[in-house]
Amino acid sequence: MKINRPLSSHLTIYKPQLTSTSSIIHRISGAFLAIMVLFSILLCKIGDFSPTFYQIYCYVFFITSHFHWLILSLVNFTLLALRYHMSNGVRHSLWDPGSFLELSKVYTSGIFMLFCAACLVVLNMI
Repeated sequence: MKINRPLSSHLTIYKPQLTSTSSIIHRISGAFLAIMVLFSILLCKIGDFSPTFYQIYCYVFFITSHFHWLILSLVNFTLLALRYHMSNGVRHSLWDPGSFLELSKVYTSGIFMLFCAACLVVLNMI
């Protein structure tokens, strides 16, 4: 006998909540920041192999003149991920000693964390 029901809880059953969404985005932003750190280390190592300053200058000029929109987007997205990850990290640090663990305070701190991250991003644009 085959029953058409899920075997376990799945993402399609539950509607997204602030707590689960912020947790998932926190993990994604942390992984993205780790990849960006590794990528920047790789770029620094590639820069060591260039024999002359002129070749580095030509390479950087080509990249910045043709792909300036990509570089600016990547930098802004990295700063957005950093601001969000930092704000949510402060929230998690407040949870460690046992503060703000009631459900109403968790949602309030989540909304406040999103507001702080948005303010930091706006301050970055000024």
